[in-house]
Amino acid sequence: MTGTQRPAAGDTPGRPARPDLRRVTGALFVDFGDRERPPRARYQCLRCRTVEGPVSGAVTVQQFVTAVRATHAARCTPQEPRT
Repeated sequence: MTGTQRPAAGDTPGRPARPDLRRVTGALFVDFGDRERPPRARYQCLRCRTVEGPVSGAVTVQQFVTAVRATHAARCTPQEPRT
């Protein structure tokens, strides 16, 4: 049985491999709550290793989710990578 191998992504003949620039830099955690618990949210930055929040309450969570990335980016100071 003869099989044909296809080049892996980035290994296309005649084209240089492109580096994968996608990186996760932060995580937004949202708990939508239920009848007994109000919604809550927090943002964890993986570059500077800080946590914004947690906040709770429907209106507060909505405002936090729409603004946290921009407000945190203004004061984020990246740390050296851990080894």
